[in-house]
Amino acid sequence: MISPWSDTASLISPDGRTTASIEDAGEIAMGAPTSGTLILSTGLTVERCSPSMVWSDDSRYLAVPRWNLDRRQQLVIIDAREGAVRALPEIYRVLQLESFDGGIVRGVDSPIHRTQPVAIAIN
Repeated sequence: MISPWSDTASLISPDGRTTASIEDAGEIAMGAPTSGTLILSTGLTVERCSPSMVWSDDSRYLAVPRWNLDRRQQLVIIDAREGAVRALPEIYRVLQLESFDGGIVRGVDSPIHRTQPVAIAIN
């Protein structure tokens, strides 16, 4: 599990074929979680991402929280095979992702204050 406060992150897909990384992430506000550019080893980049990301158990999808301009997050699902990026409509405070199995992303929203468990189907 990668903390939303990390300033770097690197995560290899379960099949070992693709790496997702964030380097030099900066705080979105003083003491707040971080945001940076997600870079896949395939060349795909996505701006304003949290380092708290997880690969699907089949290595096809990467789930990563993305900050919007209101300092809220949406969950972004990246199809590593197709290079497609899709933002889900729900809004979250601070996602800390823990697992991505069977099409369900699990974690918590706001890990340090009024923590709420989340289970998000990516259908």
